[in-house]
Amino acid sequence: MKKLARFLGVLGGVAAVVWAMRERFVSIAAPREPEPPTFRVVTPPSQPPRPQDPDDLTAVNGIGPVFARRLMEGGISTFSDLATAETARVIELTGVTDQKAADWIQQASTLR
Repeated sequence: MKKLARFLGVLGGVAAVVWAMRERFVSIAAPREPEPPTFRVVTPPSQPPRPQDPDDLTAVNGIGPVFARRLMEGGISTFSDLATAETARVIELTGVTDQKAADWIQQASTLR
C-alpha cells in the first residue's frame, strides 16, 4: 500500500508539473506565427499591343457608330482586326446576320 501511495504521489507530482508548464509545452508545439495565406496568382495572358489610333470602322458600308462601338468594345478596332475576325465573333458582338458580318469582313479586307 505504501508503494501505491508513493507511486500515486509521484504521478500526481508529475501531473502538477505538466499542468503548471502546459503553456510552455503548447507554445513549443504550435508555430509562433501563423502562416500567411497563400493565393494563386493568375497573370493575364499577354495581349499584342494595340495601335494607338483605331481605324474608322464606319467607313465599312453598313457599320454605323453603334456597331463600331460594339466592335471596339469586343477588341476589333482596325480594318485588319475586322478582316481577320471570324464571322461568328462579329455576329456575337453586333447581333447582325451572318451574311452582313461576312460582307463587313470582306469590305475590311479591301480597306486594310
